[in-house]
Formats: sequence, C-alpha cells, structure tokens
Amino acid sequence: MLFENQKNMKKIVLLCALALSAHSLSAQKKTVDESAYQTWQRINSKALSYNGKWMSYSTVFQDEEKENKKQIIIQEAPKGKRLVLENVSDLKFIGKKDWIQYSRKDSTLLQNLKTGSKKLWKSKHYTNALEGTDFLYYTRPESPKGNIFLQRLICYNLESNDSISVNNIKSSRFLKNKSIVYVQIEKDQVFLKHGTIGGKQETVFSGKASDFGDFQLNDKENGGTFTLKGNNSSDFNLVYYFNLNNNSTKLLFSYDDIALNEPNFSISKVAYGLNENSNFITLLVNSNKRQENTQIAKSNAEIWRSNQGTMERRQELLRSSKTLPSEQKFIYDIQNKKVIKVASTGEFDQVSIPESGNFKGAFAIDKKPYAVEVDWTFNERNDLYWIDAETGKSTKVLTGVFGNPTWNPQGSFAVYYDEKAKVWTVFDPASLQFKNISSQIPYPVSNDNVDMKSANTAYGIAGWLNNGNTVVLYDQFDLWAVDLTNQKKAYSITNGFGRKNNVELRYSESGFIGNLDSKKAITFIGFDVINKSKGVYKLTNNSSITKVFANSDYNVRIEAVSGDNSSVLFSKESYTLFPDLWWGTSSFGSQTRITDINPQQKEYAWGTAKVLTWKSFNGKENQGNLYLPDHYDSKKTYPVIVHFYEKHTEDFNAYQLPEVSTSNINIPTYLSQGYIVFQPDVHYVYGDVGNSVYNDVMSGVEYLISKGITEKGKIGIQGHSFGGYETSFLTTKTDLFTCAIVGSGVSNFTANYPVMRSNGISTMFKYEADQYRMGSSMHDNLDGYIKNSPLFAAKNIKTPILIFHNDNDRAVPYQEGQSLFFALRRLGKPALLVNYKKEGHTLEDAANRKDWTLKMQQYFDYYLKGASKPDWM
Repeated sequence: MLFENQKNMKKIVLLCALALSAHSLSAQKKTVDESAYQTWQRINSKALSYNGKWMSYSTVFQDEEKENKKQIIIQEAPKGKRLVLENVSDLKFIGKKDWIQYSRKDSTLLQNLKTGSKKLWKSKHYTNALEGTDFLYYTRPESPKGNIFLQRLICYNLESNDSISVNNIKSSRFLKNKSIVYVQIEKDQVFLKHGTIGGKQETVFSGKASDFGDFQLNDKENGGTFTLKGNNSSDFNLVYYFNLNNNSTKLLFSYDDIALNEPNFSISKVAYGLNENSNFITLLVNSNKRQENTQIAKSNAEIWRSNQGTMERRQELLRSSKTLPSEQKFIYDIQNKKVIKVASTGEFDQVSIPESGNFKGAFAIDKKPYAVEVDWTFNERNDLYWIDAETGKSTKVLTGVFGNPTWNPQGSFAVYYDEKAKVWTVFDPASLQFKNISSQIPYPVSNDNVDMKSANTAYGIAGWLNNGNTVVLYDQFDLWAVDLTNQKKAYSITNGFGRKNNVELRYSESGFIGNLDSKKAITFIGFDVINKSKGVYKLTNNSSITKVFANSDYNVRIEAVSGDNSSVLFSKESYTLFPDLWWGTSSFGSQTRITDINPQQKEYAWGTAKVLTWKSFNGKENQGNLYLPDHYDSKKTYPVIVHFYEKHTEDFNAYQLPEVSTSNINIPTYLSQGYIVFQPDVHYVYGDVGNSVYNDVMSGVEYLISKGITEKGKIGIQGHSFGGYETSFLTTKTDLFTCAIVGSGVSNFTANYPVMRSNGISTMFKYEADQYRMGSSMHDNLDGYIKNSPLFAAKNIKTPILIFHNDNDRAVPYQEGQSLFFALRRLGKPALLVNYKKEGHTLEDAANRKDWTLKMQQYFDYYLKGASKPDWM
C-alpha cells in the first residue's frame, strides 16, 4: 500500500512537472529578430475631415525591402465603416462633410463617403478646395481680349452639385473669411470687387480697363493698394489705397514723385500691401547693368587665402557659383515724398525692414568682419546697425553678436536675445540701446541645460499681445507677457500652471505662435519633467490654462485637428505602446482607438522601461533610461549594454521600432534576448568633455552594480559618432567593460580639429563651439585636446574593442577609426575594425545593415553570454 502511494505521488509530481513545462512553453515569447523586422509597420499620411467624422491613413513596412500595398484606408469615426482604396494617390478631404478627392491612373475622382457615389472630375485645370466651405475652385483662360490676359473662375458646390462662375477676371485672391477680392474686366471697364461666393458683390473701384495695373492686399486683409495710369502716363504710376470695410479709395502717392538719382537702378512700379496709415514703402529696384556671371571658373589649381572667408570655398564645393554682393536698398517716405537710401551695394549682408510700413528705422547686419572665423564658430557673428528711417544714417549698435532682432508685426518694437547676458532686450531708438526687459520675469529665460556654445540658450519668444505692445516670452515652464510700453508689470499668461505642475508648456516645435490677440484658444504640448511624458493643454483667452489630456505613462501627440475644431486624431506612445491612431472629441472626453498596426508585438518578449535616478561622482543627481527584459528578476544579475549619446530621458516615452541597424543597437532586439540596456544622460563641462562623460556614465554603471542589477564581466558598451568618441574615451579610464563597440568616432582631437568637413567648413567649430565642447582653440589648450583624445591614452585600454568605421565617412574621417585600430594593434591589444567599403557615416545598403546587425549581436553574445566565437572575429 505504501509502495502504491509512492508510485501515485511520483505520477502526480511528473504530471505537475509536465503541466508546468507545457505552460512555460506556451507562455514563452519570441525574440525580436530579422523575421520581426519584416513584419513591423509605420503609419503615414494621417488626415482628418473638416467635420471630424472621417480619417485617412496609410501603412508602410519599416523594412525597406518589403513591398507595400498601394492603398489608403478611410475610417468613419468613431466606429463606423472602413474603406480601403487601392492604387490611388493625392487623396484629400474636401468640403465640410463627407467628400474626398483622389487620383487613380490619369483620372481625378470625387467620392461621397456616406453615400458611396463617385464623380469623375472632368476639368483638367488645377483645382483647389476652399477650406472651410463646400466649394472647389479653378480658373481657365478666357478668349483673348486685347493685351490683357483674362480667366474665368469656376466655383463648384459639392453639396448642391452646381457651379458659380465669374467671367473676365484679371486677378483674384480668397481671404481668410472665405470671401474673395478680384479684378474684373467688362468691355473697356475695370472693376475691383469683393464679396462672398454666390453672394453679394460690392464694387470698390471702377475705371478704364487699360489704366488699371494690379492690386495687393495688406496683412489684415481689410484693404491694400492698386496701381493706375495717371493722365498722359504710359506707366502705372499712381498708387491708391482701398478700404474693404467702407469701399473707399484714396491716392497715396505717385511714382513720378520718386527720384532715385541712381543712374544704374530703376524702380518697379508695383502695388504694396499697405495699411491706411503706412508711412514708408521699401522700393523694389532693379539694376540696369548687365548681370554679372556668377559661375566659378573651373581650374586644376585652387588658391586658399588665410584672410578669405569660408563662403567662397563652400560655394565652389556646394554650388559651383558665387553669391553677388547685396543690392542697394531704398525706402520712400510717403508723406514727405522723400527717398531714403538705407544701404549701398555690398554694404550690409541683410537689412531687416518692418513690413508694416510704420517704423522709425530698420536693422542691418554686417558679417564681413567675421567671415573667416566661421570655421571655428559655425554660427556667423555680425555687427548690428540701426538705420534711421528719416535720414538713412546707419549707426553700429552691437558688435560681434549672434543673431538679429525680431520685429513685432506693427514695426513699433524690436526685441533681441542677448546671449552673453542671457536676457531679452528691447531696442530704444532714442538712446540707440537695447534695454533689459526679462529682469521683470522672476525666473531664468535661458536654459542652463544647454551646454553647447553653438546652440541658442533662450527658451524662446511665443509672440505678441495688445497690438504688438506686449511681447510673450517663455521661461522653462510658463509664458510671460512683458509690456514694452512700461505701463503694466510682467505677468504669466499661464498663471504659473507649468511650474506648479512641473510641466514645460510649448506651442509646437518652434514655440512661436505669432499674434496672440486673434486667438481665443491655443493648444500647447506640455512635457512632464518628472514622468518624462507629453500631454495636451489649452490656453483660453490668453489668461487661463487647463489640462486637456495627459497621462504620465505615455506621450500624447495630436496628429490632426478637424476644420471645425470638434475632433482630433491623436496617438499615444511609450516604449511598450506603438503610436497607433486614436479619434477623440476636442476635449478628449470621448476616445476611440482606430488602428492596431502591429498586434504581433504581444507575441514578442518586448521588455519594459523605467527612469533611473542616482548621484553622479560630482554629487549631483542624474538620470537615465533603463530598459529591462520581460520577467526581470531583481535577484539575478544581467548582461548590460551601456548605449548613449548625450541626453536620453527626454525621449523616455519614444517607441522603438524593431529594425536592422544603420549604426546603433536596436533596443527591443537586445531586451528580447535577455539583455538590459542602459542610457544615461550626460551633462558636459566645457574643456572637460571626457571627464564629464566619465562622471555621469560610470557613476550610473556603478549604481547598477551596487543595486545587484549587473556585475563586472557582464557589461558592454556601444556608441556611434559622438557616442563612439565617448565610448572609446571611457575605455581609457576604466576596465569595467568586458567589451566595447566604437562606431565612427573621433580618436584624436588634434588630428581631427583642423580638417575640412563635407560642407566646406573646418571641423574646428565642433571643438570650439559645438559638440566636442573644448571651448577654445587647440593652440590655446593643446594639453586639453591631448587629454581628451583616446588615442594618446590607448595604452590604458584593457577592453577588447570592435571599431565600426567606413571609408566614405564624410562626418568623421575614416582615418580616426584606423588610427585607434593601429594604436591598439601596435600595443598588442585585442581590436577589430569593420569597414563597409564606400559606405558613409551610417549604413545605406540593406545587406550591409543586416550584416552589421548580426555582427554586433554575435560580438556581444560572445563576450557577455559566453556564446561561440564567430568566424569573422
């Protein structure tokens, strides 16, 4: 009986073991490999209809060798019908409801998505959609009428299926409010008209057809000017202002009153986009001389002069032609009937004149004194001049600065960011000085995390309020209104919301909005600095901001907004979340997922990501991205690949597509095979770039070891380009890495410093003002250049190194990789060099990409996992 029970127990144990084994096999996920690379897709061509009821998109394989279906998908929101259109192009939503337009073969089709009805668009003339209406419009030539070229404007209504046409149009322009301004010729009469399509048309001016030149609208679209022939004149010499609000006109000036007194120049008699009270115009002048040949003569010999700027060299390299000196510039004082010459030929490189026509002066920049130093500054310095509009007298107001001032739209104020003082200033024409305005803001307006001299440190300018009298500036988190008339204290139009919630508020990538007066609501992207996630926020009436939709677990990105602002197309993205398309109401109160492009991801051992925080060797807090494999066990140590460039935590929630390598490792691939990937941020100190890397990276690696995440003998490192340099430098300072891959990196600062790059500029700028952050010339700091060069400390390297460097690299010369290889070879240290012949800084050829992807994997597996040594090693 006892024996029987023991047999039964063994059966139970065996069955349990088999069951567990079967469960383990069923739960085991696939590794990310070449077969996975071929299945992943991206989303392209995202669009949303005017009413937000329809969206379109297409998908493409991220593997360039796979053939994509030529199709566009239409989806009804939120969960309606789905259409797949094959072999179509140029698809766009038209009208305010359910229409699309697209091309198939040589035909253009209109299709109603709700009813399914299709129409062949028979017109061969280029057709536009008038946004925010149901109209399509095009023009076609009328029968010739004398010397005047006329057209017929046809507006087709999608919903009513009828057309409205306006005959004998000389020129026309649609306005933002969907009305139209046009010049019409009837017999020998001309009419300047405006009105709505199919609605009331009002005449602003009528006269003899042959006397009318052309018209130009102002930026407010409430008026402009047109030209007429005066009595006994063969030219359109009279300029009239017209007002669309009251249909009035008045004579502004006559070109007959304008005398240049410059025999080599003549004036083009054109209309200007002026406002009613404009004082000045910038004259459009033409040289009467025969244009100089700008082609650079070919020669087998070239002469370089030490006092010659880089532009000539670059022009020959890039365009084979030289740039002519800047032309003379003139403005005309309308009220006083006076021509003012503001620039002679070649005097200035650029003259910045406000477009408003109301100003006290203009700015000009002169780069010539700094033409040589572009080799080591990259950004061109210039002297800044103020030109008095009444006299044309120029006065230098700033010497050797970067950038130039920004005018408000009205031309009444100009603001300038002082890079040295790190403050915003406004120009005072009376004292000819720039005065600090950002001292009113209680927080820095400069980004101290920008540690590269060639980069602008200003958080930026958002735009203008109060008819241009108030400038809106960014600090790190919020937006501030600064009254340039000094009648009101500076205040935060976002009410400090960003700082209170650790959210950096920005409008689009550039940050610049423009005229805030005209906007009742403005959508911002907010970056949560704690959770490294991006969300959507809305500013209302330039006075209050609210969170619309944000989640600490992922980035939210608006892909499209419907024309009626009722709906949005957006994506959610994180390391584990592919940015599929979602439809939502404008408040994000209702949300529906539209696509599931890569459902196969759940079959793969994808891993997870977290932000790691530790203390660097200098005692300051640092962070990095830590990518962990599935089922991470904190009781085990793992093989780790340290992979970094500069700063990575800002992109913590970026999705990583599985793909073959052009240079760097693919993170999902390595996680799926049981590796950890560590991406530490690096904060640089000028003149000590190598030790800056050591301080932040090695402190992070030691933190991983102290927490039992990894151990010595299991740590590899890989970097490319600047990351390649950083990787090779670290191997001269530590033996903690079991192996290293150095991709296209500089090994010798002293050799790379003076060479010319493919853009015709010396690499000096990379060291003195850019990424290599030496901050001075090699000749003033030779010891520093040597200390930061891995080549001179190669004898300290104990880590086996695989060098990836191609012989057609135009960013970092191939000799840099060769130099490191030969140094290691001479010192008897293990080193390999892989050169894909004729490839550049990164790989283009598909076969080479696959090969390099495999080689990196085999290299790390050999050193960090004890795999067999591949033949190529």
